[in-house]
Amino acid sequence: MARKTILIAHPFLSAVGGGNAVATWAIQALIRDYDVAVATLGPIDTPALNRAFGTSLAPKDFQVAIAPRKYLRRLSFVPTRGALLESHLTIAWARELDRRNRYDVLFSTQNEADFGRPGLQYIHYPGWYLPRPAHELQWFHRIPGLLALYRRYCFRISHATQQGIEANISLANSTFVAGRTRDAHRCEPVILYPPVPGNFPDVPWEQRRPAIVGIGRLDPLKRWGMAVEIVDAVRARGHEMALTLIGQPDSRDEERRLWRMAESRPWLRILTNLSREELAGEVASHRYGVHAMIDEHFGIAPAELQRAGCVTFVHRSGGPVEIVGHDPRLTFDSVADAAEKIVRAIEDPETGGELRALVASRRDCFSSDRFCRELRLQVAAFTARS
Repeated sequence: MARKTILIAHPFLSAVGGGNAVATWAIQALIRDYDVAVATLGPIDTPALNRAFGTSLAPKDFQVAIAPRKYLRRLSFVPTRGALLESHLTIAWARELDRRNRYDVLFSTQNEADFGRPGLQYIHYPGWYLPRPAHELQWFHRIPGLLALYRRYCFRISHATQQGIEANISLANSTFVAGRTRDAHRCEPVILYPPVPGNFPDVPWEQRRPAIVGIGRLDPLKRWGMAVEIVDAVRARGHEMALTLIGQPDSRDEERRLWRMAESRPWLRILTNLSREELAGEVASHRYGVHAMIDEHFGIAPAELQRAGCVTFVHRSGGPVEIVGHDPRLTFDSVADAAEKIVRAIEDPETGGELRALVASRRDCFSSDRFCRELRLQVAAFTARS
């Protein structure tokens, strides 16, 4: 009996970021039972994906269909990288491929998609939701009418309609994003937490460094300067706390700024370009974690910190609040608030013990095994109905 076919639509599949981790693990999950093809706008470096996300893919495991130049030329029509345009160009390309091959399943791993018939869509943050998050806005967004014109142009490229999007099975990365999706569309998303790959060493608490670790791109959006200020405040309370930042440079200005901060703070380390194994070992050697970004959609990084056994403190917004179990002792809205809660976890044995127990109870909530298992169930249910 011939295997069913799946076309996954994802604009650019690279070895950085939570969205790319979802797409990579979706391929890994589905090649077991299906013939998988990927509609994309650029080449895919499979070994790099394996190193970054802990998958075990081989190029022969799936087909890669790169969009022809007539699609890519449209990317030059906007003054900067346009994620919405990339997504809709990819869906337009997927629709063309589907007209040729008629796949059994169409699956967007980069937000909403109108395939012209029902499919599945994994929503990191709904592209149709308005107003857009403040961190997305740039100078040209403030030109009256320009954003609306750009969005209409993108929707026209892929023939996207509200009705077409609502015909899909929607998977959302968190309760927070599911709520945003309900606001944008008349649908009820299924929550499927992203995969957090890797086996983190099980390091006893007393053998861990009395230090805080953060993971993520070295980008102003991640607010690493605030993380440094938090540790400054904890140290001012008499605790010899250190901070390790692990990530990939994404902004030269931000990277230079952080290195300047490190020059006057010998306790601040900045580590880049670590392998997956190196990252896992480094993170698991710390007692605490921090994630300061505002309105992070989900946040693979705080989930990684929690899986590594770190008591992790997150900004009181977005998906990371869900990752730490909505526990107010682990959420903050200012430097002073964060420092106070970290100090309490250090100084109060009862609070510290309860938080460590909470982390232990949630370590497997975001595993790659769970993601693969639940995604296969969703796809199987979809094919049974179609």
